[in-house]
Amino acid sequence: MWAPFLFEHGCVGMGMRKGSGMVLRRYERRDLESIVALDAECFAPPFRFSREAMRRFAEAENAWAVIAEAGDALAGFCIVHIEPAEAVEVGYVVTIDVGEGFRRRGLGERMLAEGEAWVRASGGVGMMLHVYVKNAGAVRFYERLGYRRVGGQKGFYGPGVDAAMYWKEFES
Repeated sequence: MWAPFLFEHGCVGMGMRKGSGMVLRRYERRDLESIVALDAECFAPPFRFSREAMRRFAEAENAWAVIAEAGDALAGFCIVHIEPAEAVEVGYVVTIDVGEGFRRRGLGERMLAEGEAWVRASGGVGMMLHVYVKNAGAVRFYERLGYRRVGGQKGFYGPGVDAAMYWKEFES
């Protein structure tokens, strides 16, 4: 199910330059330590995953996990799950992490678009995610990509650390 989505068009477009050396590939178990380290760089303690949680998320049977590399450097990664919801299936964005030196080049957008394509091809009708209510940059990112706030969840990230819930329905 991966082949058509793991970058049939390469990593050009959405701000990425041809010849940028950016490669997107499927997560492999050998990537675990690197993605845990990048998660720790990207997120403060209440928002980062433990090594065991990251392994479970990335290696789950219902997971799509992609690694972005620039040469030997881990540029970012994205994990999306397919989840049952009522009588349909939806995608759930577990995390998108982009290293500081690779931000604002369209990498997060590209990884998310590929995750959405995988969910669509798997029969999913849309995507859900949670985002920290005070993370204005992430909120702008998701809203720019067509996600809309549909609710909130008190204490999602811990006591007093609330999340906004976002949804994007796929066009038929």
